Amino acid sequence: MNVSRNQSGSEKVRFELLSSASHLIQNIAAANNPVGPGRRTVNAAAADPNINVLPNHTQDDPPFSPGDDGDLEYREFQVDDIKVEHHPNSGIPTKVHAFGDFKRHPAHYSSWSAPEPDAQPWRPFKSRLEFDIAEIALEAALNNAQTDRLLDICCRCAQQSEKFTFQNHKDVRAKWDAASQRFTKDVVSIPFADASWDFDVYYRDLWEWATDLLHDPYLFPHFHFDAQRLSKFNGRSFEHFVDEPFTAQNFWDAQSQLPPDAKPLAFILYADKTKLSSFANLPTDIRNGQGTGGGYVVGWLPVVKEDKQHSGKPAWANFKATVWHKCFERILSSLAAKSNMGQWLECLDRLQRCFFPLILILSSDFEEQSTMSLTRGVRALWPCPVCLVPHDKLSDTSHCYPCRTSRDSQAILATARAKETAEEREEILKEYGLRDILNALWTMKSTDVHRALSWDKLHFHSGGEWSDHLWVELQKHISSLGRDKISQVDKNYQAFPRWRDQKHPNQVMNIAFTDNSVHEDISKMIIYATHDILPEQDCPLGYLLLRCVRLYLELDMYASLEVHTAETISSGRHTHRMFSAILHQYIDKTADENGKNWNFPKLHMDLHIFDDVEAKGATRNYNTKPNEKMHGSLKDSYLLRTNFRDVAEQILRINQWQVVADRIRRHLFEFDEHQRQLYADDLLESEEDFIAHVVERPISTNSFFHVKLGSKQPSETFDAIEKLHQDDQVFHNFRINLNEFLNILLPSSDIPLPEGNNKITEHRFLRVNYESMVDWCQHTDYLRCNPLFFGSPHFDCVFIRQTEDKVILGQLLFLFECLIGDRNFPLALIHPFDAPTGQCSRKDRDLNLFRVRARRRAEAWFFSVRSIIRGALLVPDGPLDYLVVDTVDTDMFLRMKMMHLEAGHIVRV
Repeated sequence: MNVSRNQSGSEKVRFELLSSASHLIQNIAAANNPVGPGRRTVNAAAADPNINVLPNHTQDDPPFSPGDDGDLEYREFQVDDIKVEHHPNSGIPTKVHAFGDFKRHPAHYSSWSAPEPDAQPWRPFKSRLEFDIAEIALEAALNNAQTDRLLDICCRCAQQSEKFTFQNHKDVRAKWDAASQRFTKDVVSIPFADASWDFDVYYRDLWEWATDLLHDPYLFPHFHFDAQRLSKFNGRSFEHFVDEPFTAQNFWDAQSQLPPDAKPLAFILYADKTKLSSFANLPTDIRNGQGTGGGYVVGWLPVVKEDKQHSGKPAWANFKATVWHKCFERILSSLAAKSNMGQWLECLDRLQRCFFPLILILSSDFEEQSTMSLTRGVRALWPCPVCLVPHDKLSDTSHCYPCRTSRDSQAILATARAKETAEEREEILKEYGLRDILNALWTMKSTDVHRALSWDKLHFHSGGEWSDHLWVELQKHISSLGRDKISQVDKNYQAFPRWRDQKHPNQVMNIAFTDNSVHEDISKMIIYATHDILPEQDCPLGYLLLRCVRLYLELDMYASLEVHTAETISSGRHTHRMFSAILHQYIDKTADENGKNWNFPKLHMDLHIFDDVEAKGATRNYNTKPNEKMHGSLKDSYLLRTNFRDVAEQILRINQWQVVADRIRRHLFEFDEHQRQLYADDLLESEEDFIAHVVERPISTNSFFHVKLGSKQPSETFDAIEKLHQDDQVFHNFRINLNEFLNILLPSSDIPLPEGNNKITEHRFLRVNYESMVDWCQHTDYLRCNPLFFGSPHFDCVFIRQTEDKVILGQLLFLFECLIGDRNFPLALIHPFDAPTGQCSRKDRDLNLFRVRARRRAEAWFFSVRSIIRGALLVPDGPLDYLVVDTVDTDMFLRMKMMHLEAGHIVRV
């Protein structure tokens, strides 16, 4: 900075273009501004007279022109002016802006003017309407099917062929409410601690709901009003079997207690905070399905919040149980009188029937079972809600104990209440593990709460015995072997082949808590992932526990069977005895070093599995898993459709809307089917047309009896196929080997040798329908033969009927259709796994492993796709050996039992 004094004695300041210029401006302004900070000309006094003088400008002078670079050094600046200096390479001159005028714009801003807005801003959408619809679908996270439905609705609106009167969301809500049957809200008052506590309970009229279903033309043909006993002829005699509740003993006994012309109307109740209900008179596929006839919310019970003053005391536990039963009594109120006297109802077939409602099955976790039975739970002297097993004998499953009955419980309570003092009453009730409360289920005649309570596979096995006990113990033994073994288990799970409907957990050793269904899939893989991690010589206790886990899985598979015969029930009971024996060996050997208490109720409940099967049918009739699927929609309603206050009414309203939507959608489907049938009938002008089009309609060429190929690829010549797979010895002489196979397959046909330019069509998907060995119904496997399925090769394994008496396993390598003459032959190139395996090892016998061995890959051969029976899940165990996973489903389990016997294996169960 240079300062000079002019003739008048005033000082002018010349600022060099330095980086510190702003600081100099501020310093001088602070020293010489007599009126304080502001926008003023800088006039300094007492400066060097030899310095050049800047022109003397005032605030009224015209603004400085930034385009005049030479003047920049000589202008007068104001305090807080902003100088903008660009990089020299930019070619943009330095500029100074008054503080109030400064705006942070790029250099080209002043020369740029905004263009006219796009006349079609919705592009690439064809219209604003299309964008609005697509945006709603995006915001609502609609899936493909829902988006298609929305577009279909919009197209119908555009055609104006139907009335559309909705103006806003209130109109939509009013229609839903008009079509819904509202829940009843009652306030239940319970006295406790010198006060009256009020609780809200919401419920539906169960009888009204029952009559609605009985008058439903879709459901009525499926109702079974009479108990049945079913038998299947096995070549020697008729063997009794059970599946549905109406084929089991309790339904039979219930009808036996009724007048001859009366029918049992059997309810299944699933209990947690909500109460879901379905009918034991309906088949499982309807009852466990979604929509009309499936599980239905019939009540919403209050949850008693813990009170610090009373929590943990016996009186508080009794109070909470009292609230539950008083509220539950409201839910049952419409059925109680009818269960005693019966109720006549005209059904859709115009026949009058007298129905006696009863609760046949109660489905819940152990905690809710204790509440429903009014037993005292895990810590009671007699914790089981079904039988009178002592609390210190829960792990001893070799003995059966007397069963509880509602009649006995009522008598015990009456005896206790006849005593004069509370201590005497408590002593009697404590001896049986009961509470001094009237059970709401006692209002229902022909309902025995203890018989209705049922073994729950989801919570007792996957979410109890396995997740909290066997799995925890197994993790301890694996962890004791070091980090390498822990890592190897996780790697084995990662490498486990994929299978449809089976979750594929990767990092399992660190899992402490997860969904019960995930635990179920972890348990199904555990033997195959750890059998080489826990050898007997390195970890004898871990190996013993692994044998125990294998028997647990066998028991779980028997419990999962959809149909039970006398033979499977007997085998299941035997498996349970074997499991108990091995478990007690493990308990005894770890008693000194392991402080674990094995006396827990869910282990004991295994004793009741097959009693429940005989009494109420297959365990899927009372498994909580289908009912807990409804939790998803209820949680979605809570998160997406409530204001998080007083949520019960809001959630139940949405649930009712969903029920109405299901019903209307099914009616629409039936209407559309009827209209299509009428249209089809109009097209058939004569009986000859009907026969030609329907009766003699040829089968699609893509469907081969029980198998169907899919994921069709472009046709290729034999030369192209061999060249594409030239590095794979399986495809060497592909055409010649195929011709040899076809000449064997069709010896009576004159088949020419396929030439190099003949084409075949590859497929990478195979659907196989097969008859299950469990329920004798058709089931389906979806198999892949794909070199790149979601980024990885996926070649499934299959059962193949090689001859009438011989079944082998193998791996799909190539699926294709070959046109020979005018016929398409569906064929598969398969790597057979039928090489001799030698003598069965002790480990394989102990763990009931079925081992197969692959031939050399060059020995892969052709098979007709029709010879494939079903898919199989195999796990590699060495370079050529594979283990068959028999826990993927119940058919696989029984199929492998049969193959063990045919192979002469000693089955240790």
